[in-house]
Amino acid sequence: MYTDDIVVIDKKIDELIKDKTLYNFDTLKQKVALILNGVDMFMVDGVLDLKAVDLYLKKVITKRNEIQKEQEKSKLKLDETPQTKYALIEAICQKCEFETQEELIKKIEELEKKTNFELSEIYKRS
Repeated sequence: MYTDDIVVIDKKIDELIKDKTLYNFDTLKQKVALILNGVDMFMVDGVLDLKAVDLYLKKVITKRNEIQKEQEKSKLKLDETPQTKYALIEAICQKCEFETQEELIKKIEELEKKTNFELSEIYKRS
């Protein structure tokens, strides 16, 4: 029955989505093809339908990217601590050269108004 096949395939696809291993595009495509291989509804003239593989591959990549973005967002929220902010400000200021103490203070005041994400970007650029 096709519904049984779909349930099994969806379960295996969900496992692939939740797999924390980083795979390249071709490896993911091969893994999806292995999951779909042998299921009659995805076979055309005895060959696996590549459109079905691409459809499931898109689902896997989209979901894995969503999970990764959520993890990055939660990591950024954790990094919004004052200790992290001042560590970034200090690191940015150490990369710069200041002629006077006033320039340094002005730069620190300017950086204190920024978010940790903005500070992180400034640090990467400097």
